[in-house]
Order: sequence, then structure tokens, then C-alpha cells
Amino acid sequence: MGRKTRERLIKTPPNNFYFNPPKDSNYITLTVAEFEAMRLKHYLNLNQQEAAENLHVSQPTFSRILENAHARVTQALYEGKNIAIFGGNVKFKEDFKGYGCLACDSEWKDEKASRKLNKTTCPKCNSTEVFFLLKEPL
Repeated sequence: MGRKTRERLIKTPPNNFYFNPPKDSNYITLTVAEFEAMRLKHYLNLNQQEAAENLHVSQPTFSRILENAHARVTQALYEGKNIAIFGGNVKFKEDFKGYGCLACDSEWKDEKASRKLNKTTCPKCNSTEVFFLLKEPL
């Protein structure tokens, strides 16, 4: 019995879950993590280490996920089969909106945060040297 798979961090689900929706069982399944690996590597042109960090897996695991995706897509193209994208152990990434502190280097979420720092102070060190922080996943 193999190890339990780690959750993969995904920005958003794919826009198309089917390329030519399957009318029968003649399709190849691609997991959401495999789709995301191909997006990070080939669409965003990240190197494998950067892409692995974004997917929240090790570089060797990323390489295996990408190799499986390539094999399945190649099979679908060669055999003229449709591609369905679903499944896998994934968690969708969340945007981070909040503040950061220049004095103690801490960060905290605040959904009401804005570029206008209306008397905002750091909850950790009470410094007024804070900045607006917005992190969007790749």
C-alpha cells in the first residue's frame, strides 16, 4: 500500500472540464493536479522547481505528475479520444489580503484591508510602519 497523496494547491479549477464532452466512455481522464502541472510548466513557463513549489509538492513528485499528464494527453491525441479533467486530492489556493509590518516582519489577513492605511497598527508589535499586502496565487 502506497503513501497517502498530499493535497496539491491549485489556483482555480479549469474553465473546461471536457474537451468535446464525452458521449460515451471513450475518453481519457486527466486529474486536476495533472492539468495544473501542465499549466504551470508549459503555459506559465515556470521551471520544475518553481512549479513544484506552486503545486506544493516536491520536484520529483511534480516530475511524475507532469509525466503522467503528458502520457495521458499523448494517448488521447494519438487515439483520438476526448479528455475529461476531474478528480485528485486538491485544495484551491486563496488570495491573501491584509497587511505586513516593516518593524517585526509579520503579516496578517484583513478582508477590509485597503491601500489607505487608516491608523492601522501591527497587532504583534503595535508599530505604525505597516503596508498593504495583496498576494494572488499564480
